[in-house]
Amino acid sequence: MSKSRLLIISLLLICILIWVGVWQKPNTLKVIFFDVGQGDAILILFPCGGNMLIDGGEKAQGERVILPYLKKKGIRKIDTVVLTHAHSDHVGGLIPILKTFPVGFVVESGFPHTTDLYMEFLELIDEKNIPYKMVHRGQELTGFSGVRIEFLNPPHPFLEGRGSDINNNSIVIKLSYGRVQFLFCADIEKEAERELLNCGSKLRSLIMKVPHHGSKTSSSWEFVKRVNPEAAIISVGRRNRFGHPDSMTLMKYRRIGSEIYRTDINGAIIISTDGRRYKLKKFL
Repeated sequence: MSKSRLLIISLLLICILIWVGVWQKPNTLKVIFFDVGQGDAILILFPCGGNMLIDGGEKAQGERVILPYLKKKGIRKIDTVVLTHAHSDHVGGLIPILKTFPVGFVVESGFPHTTDLYMEFLELIDEKNIPYKMVHRGQELTGFSGVRIEFLNPPHPFLEGRGSDINNNSIVIKLSYGRVQFLFCADIEKEAERELLNCGSKLRSLIMKVPHHGSKTSSSWEFVKRVNPEAAIISVGRRNRFGHPDSMTLMKYRRIGSEIYRTDINGAIIISTDGRRYKLKKFL
């Protein structure tokens, strides 16, 4: 092969490599914080395929908000369902999901609860023979390439006799993708936050799902400072009867420089990241 031909081939290869580097879209992690009113529902679409649904809001919101979204996006299966705790504004919307979609795996804390909605949730898991696991601090969820999913709460044994036990034993998830970290705090209150401070620098996260809808019973100053999020997401209902989010709680996040996003004001919130940077969109 002549030197000139070899040079042309080499230049073509370099051009192809440059084109791929500039135009090929990086694998993207997407997190959707649904607007389900006074409740939580979060869908995670993983960069290498697969998905995870954390909570489902109230039952009606699962039917009116989550189901239509999943169908519109062509999602036919939920790989992992996480129930952080058994209050109706978290478990209710998962029931129509379990009835409608194949589910690969269910994760929950196992903290005892006896409401009809929770019993229906457990019966559906049993009826459909869905693999099921109770998790606690120190465990990880595997099976989704390129990400790390750690459970920071509940502890083993459970926290008991310290205020709202069901909230304090909620599942807390740390999701890391490259340089971008999410902390999903469910409804933990100050007692659980105090225990979580033992995790040290592991709590630091760029994006935080604010605990317990911005309640005054959560977001202690030490916990907020330790997480130190750039973006603080509050899942909360419009004009809710609890007065969430609390004004003092909002002040704490503003004080550390967090950008606050609220589903009652901003609607659904979608965050996309390539593991280096993230983009946030609001959908009223």
